[in-house]
Amino acid sequence: MRKPSGNGGIREIAAATGFNISTVSRALNNHPGISPATASVILQAARELGYRSGTTPVYAILLPETKMGLAWYSLNMLDALREEAVNRGCLLEILFSDHAEILRERNISGILSFDFASQAVRKLKVVLPVVCVNDFSWHIADIYSVCSDTGQGVRKAVALLAAYGHRKIGLLINGDKNTESNRERIAAFEESRSVYSLDPVSAVHFREYGTFDLPMPYLHASIRAMVKTGVTAIINGGESESVEALAAIRLCGLRVPQDLSLICWEVPRFSRFLDPPLTTIQQNFPLLAKRAFDMLESLIRKEKVSSDVRVDCLLHERGSVSVPPAEH
Repeated sequence: MRKPSGNGGIREIAAATGFNISTVSRALNNHPGISPATASVILQAARELGYRSGTTPVYAILLPETKMGLAWYSLNMLDALREEAVNRGCLLEILFSDHAEILRERNISGILSFDFASQAVRKLKVVLPVVCVNDFSWHIADIYSVCSDTGQGVRKAVALLAAYGHRKIGLLINGDKNTESNRERIAAFEESRSVYSLDPVSAVHFREYGTFDLPMPYLHASIRAMVKTGVTAIINGGESESVEALAAIRLCGLRVPQDLSLICWEVPRFSRFLDPPLTTIQQNFPLLAKRAFDMLESLIRKEKVSSDVRVDCLLHERGSVSVPPAEH
């Protein structure tokens, strides 16, 4: 393949690759009759030439690998990205990270990744604009992130509990304590301990990932241990765990909020209908999606992006927080 001159037309791509114009056209239009090897060569040449088709742009959405279930967070983030794509008149191709090599064979304009587990984009040798959603853990080349400020969300939650008079507060961290998001939550909580003069029993508790098919709520052991320390309020992370948290607290023989106040992460169209309606921290999924598309389109236009974008969380005050119970 000769070196492209940079004009970016179909004829030049054909000349650069040695394939005929018909084959190049089919590859650029993601025709199923093109072999993966042929498509990969043609698309790589097109990217090096700066080829733009002029048709509706297609973006890839990269999800975590297939062995990971799509829980509330992933579904709400995907829904927000879909709505933003409709607003912008672009198309989406949705892939799991363990199938990411298919991107070599597809003519797409850029990648939006919330592959928060395996970071397949880092290994994928395709020169395309990439924006990561809710992943601050690495920066290479021009890859930046649009992320929820989860530390800000924790600070707002502690401030609300402190306003109700709580000084014995527990933060339950789910999963790997070393992820950037969890480190931010922990740092925000530790900062709040000092700001609001929290009681020494206020602490961060950790729980490894569990399964949702156990006969007893898998948060039960963690919440029972926290209750035994004397906390009067719990902040529980994770969009998919609000019902588990409520069931676990009831198994401890306690009522929400009369005996124990609870703040969880928001599940849109769901959290407000629980009993009691949950007070929640919410990731602003529509704004995350908008900022992610803004950044990706800036990169496609060859504009400089030099920093991550943070999106504040929202706080919804409902019925799961009250004043702490009187001590006996």
